[in-house]
Amino acid sequence: MTDERRGDQRFLLHTWVQITGIDKSGLQFVERSRLEDIGDSGCRFSLRGAVPEGSVIGVMPLGRNGEILLDEFRRLFVVIWVKRKGKRVTVGARSLREDELSDGGPQTSFSTSQIYAK
Repeated sequence: MTDERRGDQRFLLHTWVQITGIDKSGLQFVERSRLEDIGDSGCRFSLRGAVPEGSVIGVMPLGRNGEILLDEFRRLFVVIWVKRKGKRVTVGARSLREDELSDGGPQTSFSTSQIYAK
């Protein structure tokens, strides 16, 4: 567990995930990363490219060796903060709430025509 002062407990967890979203250039991306920590309301991970604060991303758990698990599904998160750390960025994201999935919430529709792997 980390020593941060939060409303929920955070656990150090270095597990593989697949992150999908829209980068700062407006292009869709898919990148595999490792979660650095996770809690009931959010998670932290690093990426090669920057994502805008407030954007919606998908996080899908992967297997021990980075393989896609057929019984897992993508969870939606909102990017709260982004901090450059060398050649990568560390991202703090919180779980998307059900009320944010309505028409007035953050944009969550993605087209597969421009997805590229990093």
